[in-house]
Amino acid sequence: MAITRPAKALQALIVLSLTSVLHATGVDAGRPVTRGQLIGAWRLVAMDYLGPDRSTVDPFYQPDSTGLIIYDPSGWMSVHIAGPHRQAWRVPVSRLTGGAGPQDSALKAAALDSYYAYFGTWDLDERRALVTHHVTSALLPAEEGQSYAQQVSLENGRLVFTTRTGPEGGQTIRHKVWERALPP
Repeated sequence: MAITRPAKALQALIVLSLTSVLHATGVDAGRPVTRGQLIGAWRLVAMDYLGPDRSTVDPFYQPDSTGLIIYDPSGWMSVHIAGPHRQAWRVPVSRLTGGAGPQDSALKAAALDSYYAYFGTWDLDERRALVTHHVTSALLPAEEGQSYAQQVSLENGRLVFTTRTGPEGGQTIRHKVWERALPP
């Protein structure tokens, strides 16, 4: 049975509300996340964004975004997040190069603006509940060599990443909620 867009939006709202309540009440708090618990594939469920101006719209991701993050036991990881309603276009016979026409350039820009991906290695500081992604290569070349640290928790079996950026009182807080990806 297909889930309609309003139903998906309601589902995302419920997940975000529950995640916020669980986060505030500390369900599963105090139990450190272990390396073994992260291993595997996780499907993006929701993202919760609170900007310094109290906005709730993430400047990049959209509420209906989909994604997959994989943690390999050898220390490798990859993450992919796709925005909804990506513009479909035919698969080119060969890679589009710098000589592409304006229409091809617009399609490439739309594809870049609606997809996010990188891979690299990861480590976990269990004591501080901090997972760090060390980017080897990325869709955005400027991210290569960067490291991204996020607070990590398990809340009712869901993986929750929390990042805080900006000065105290003007912080942006982002939660990304993932659940185990079931086999296809």
